[in-house]
Amino acid sequence: MNEIYDASAYHTAEAYIYNIPKFTKKNDLNNTKRLLEALGSPALHRKIIHVAGTNGKGSVCAYLNSFLLSEGKRVGMFTSPHLISMNERIRINGEVVAKAEFLSGYDRLKNLIDELPEELAHPTFFEMLFLIAMCIFEKQQVEYVLLETGLGGRLDATNIIQDPEITILTRIGLDHCSYLGDTKKEIAGEKAGILKRGVPVVYLKKHEGTRKVIEKRALELACPMEGLGEDSFFIKNFKNKSIDFSYKSRYYDYVTFTVPGCAPYQVENISLALRAYECIREREQVSVKRLQKAISHTKWEGRMEEVKEGIYVDGAHNEDGVLAFLDAVEHIPCIGRRILLFSVVSDKDYGKMIKALADARLFQKIAAVCIKEKRGLSLEQLKENFLFCQENDVSFFSTVEQGMTYALSEKKKEDIIFVAGSLYLAGEVKSLLRQVPDFVSGKGRRK
Repeated sequence: MNEIYDASAYHTAEAYIYNIPKFTKKNDLNNTKRLLEALGSPALHRKIIHVAGTNGKGSVCAYLNSFLLSEGKRVGMFTSPHLISMNERIRINGEVVAKAEFLSGYDRLKNLIDELPEELAHPTFFEMLFLIAMCIFEKQQVEYVLLETGLGGRLDATNIIQDPEITILTRIGLDHCSYLGDTKKEIAGEKAGILKRGVPVVYLKKHEGTRKVIEKRALELACPMEGLGEDSFFIKNFKNKSIDFSYKSRYYDYVTFTVPGCAPYQVENISLALRAYECIREREQVSVKRLQKAISHTKWEGRMEEVKEGIYVDGAHNEDGVLAFLDAVEHIPCIGRRILLFSVVSDKDYGKMIKALADARLFQKIAAVCIKEKRGLSLEQLKENFLFCQENDVSFFSTVEQGMTYALSEKKKEDIIFVAGSLYLAGEVKSLLRQVPDFVSGKGRRK
């Protein structure tokens, strides 16, 4: 059934939100809290699962969503960024909210903004979307809210939540350093800002420095700690397009699960989601078969996603993400050549990202492209940063469509195209393939 909505009104709403600067202004949490209160505190008393970290937040939310749905719960999920359309950030029971539903939340907030008291600041870009999501979750009467932080944790707009069911910290890496700190320890301190007194926290123990920061904060707040270490999960077997892994359950010792796809990093994310789910269920034993089925049915776009046969899109957008992406690439069988489509935004440590890609020597051809996002690297900057890649065959293109056309024209049946470097790039590629159905079969040339 086709969705009926006012397309003009939706585009007006998107344009209004896009015109709010994303990174030039930061309101204090009290402002966000008072805005939510002015809306009637929607969804504030739902069962909230709060997730922070550098990489893997969205995937952890997606798997937890599947676990909760498998037992018949009604679940709202707020993640960022979106790949194509703004309403992708808000989901009910795993489905992107209809644009008409997004508009209803927007209108409720916009009515408040139009009558905004002088003492309250206009919500930021991220605040707008968070507040709209909370309005929708309330209207849809969800039982659980999966809430992903935007940037950081301690000062993130979502951190007005004071009584979550559980908090989760995914892998900590170097990203947004100008805002969060120059070391993993400093960034871990910001992420651990979502911990709340007496609320359990699930986290990774693999990195000694970040582990100590998280555990120190957890002890200060008397948070029950559920740390996953080297013995908590391990990969058993790589298949053609799936991975078998063992997870050390709180109830059954080691249990074997199979994750579709070829991304080893998802084993870590699923394990975090499994432990959080076990904590939510407390002493109840959960059905392993039900969880296995839930994992097999979970899809999360832009994370080593095979969008077309032989074309993989991954949202790796920082150094740690690129290293995880390269690990996944190595485990995907390829009897032909590997072709990479790459771009990046200027506020990332793109020099290290490009070096890691070049040093891996996994790609026979690289197409470096400019994305539409205003923070994307220019053609000149891309060329300058690929100068040292003398042993890599690199071509440069001013648009994603030009780069994709080149990659497809070079691709033979046994070759694989990989897309990585930015979620904005992932979104542009997916949008291109969606808008032009014959793009791939026509080798990138519009008919």
